[in-house]
Amino acid sequence: MEYEWYTQDEAHTAPLYAARAIFPYLLVGNVRDANKAYRLFTTKLGEANPNLAAQDVSGSTADLRVYPSLPLLNFLGCLLLTVQKGSADLFRQLKTKYAAHINEAGNWDEALTSVGEMYFGIQRPRQGNPLFDMMGSMFGGGGGAPAKPQPKRVGASAPVAEDID
Repeated sequence: MEYEWYTQDEAHTAPLYAARAIFPYLLVGNVRDANKAYRLFTTKLGEANPNLAAQDVSGSTADLRVYPSLPLLNFLGCLLLTVQKGSADLFRQLKTKYAAHINEAGNWDEALTSVGEMYFGIQRPRQGNPLFDMMGSMFGGGGGAPAKPQPKRVGASAPVAEDID
């Protein structure tokens, strides 16, 4: 469905539509279907645009199709591989490398923060309130406050089978 909506928009918006399918699956811990959504979207994209430049990159543990003209689509593919690997450092490097493109996307920050928290144990940045902090320290908020519950963390999953529907 996201691909069909994408066909009504400009060519460079493909990653935005793909993300609309991928992020919700990741945010509920469903890596298998996030991968499937990515595969289906990129397959349809390639079939409908045979002149779209793409390069297949194969490694010992994963394969990825790279689109030079669609860096955010590359980011999504790398993000899915990183989630499966479970490396927080790799996730941070990926976000840093694609930071300018992610900022252009506009609204991926919250989803990526949640992905970092769920899959890599990266704590959400604390939103400080100086007045609240001062009042808390004045009235003994440091010693008796209940512990903040830890966020649910999703472990790295096994490689995704290709034939799962």
